[in-house]
Amino acid sequence: MFDKGLAKGCLGAVVGLAGLVGVMFALQIGAWWAIGSVDYSSKPGPETVRHTPEQFQALSDRTVQDTLGSLNPGLVLSDRGCTVSRYEPRPDGTPSKLSTVDRRFTARTRISASHRQELKDRIEAAWRLRGYQQKPPTWTLSSPDEGPDYLSAATSEGIAVWVALSPEPDGTVTLTMSVSGADVAYAPDFARPLSRLTPDTEDTYWSH
Repeated sequence: MFDKGLAKGCLGAVVGLAGLVGVMFALQIGAWWAIGSVDYSSKPGPETVRHTPEQFQALSDRTVQDTLGSLNPGLVLSDRGCTVSRYEPRPDGTPSKLSTVDRRFTARTRISASHRQELKDRIEAAWRLRGYQQKPPTWTLSSPDEGPDYLSAATSEGIAVWVALSPEPDGTVTLTMSVSGADVAYAPDFARPLSRLTPDTEDTYWSH
C-alpha cells in the first residue's frame, strides 16, 4: 500500500538537501567574487598592468581603513599575510606579467556575538559613505548560530573586499577580512605566508 506519510517525508528530505546544496553553491560563488577571482584563461592582445604591487599595497591599506577605521572603539587587527597568484601563460606560451594579489587580516580583538549585527551595520554604512559598490549578502541568517556572515564590496579602483563574521563555540565572533586586486604586476617577492591567528585581545566594549 502507498504510504503518503513516507512519501511526504522523502520529498521533504530531498527538498531540504537541494536547499542546502543551493546555499553552499551561493556561498562559494560569493567567496570567489569577494577575493577578486579573475578569468585566468589566456586572452589575445596586450596585457595591461592595472596596479603595481606598491600601488595595491597603498590601496589595500586605504580599503582596510575605510572598512574598519571609523569604528569607535576600534578593533586590533593582524595583517596575516599575502598571496600572489600569477595568471596562466599567454597563448604563445610566454609567462604572464599579471597576477591577483590577496591580503588577509583577522581581528585580534575578541568580539562578543551580541555585537555581530552592529558590526555588520557599521561596516556596510562605512562602505556606503565611501561609495563602494556593495554586493547582496551571500547568506541570510535566520538565527545567529547558523554560520558566518559574508559581506563584500568593491572600490572604484577595482579593489575587492570581503568581511566574514564567524560565530565561535565560546559565544564570540571572529572577524576575518580579505582585500584583493586583479591585474596587479606579478611580483612573487611581494607574497608573505599566511599565518594562523586566534583572537586574544580583550576590549571593554567589543568583548562583552
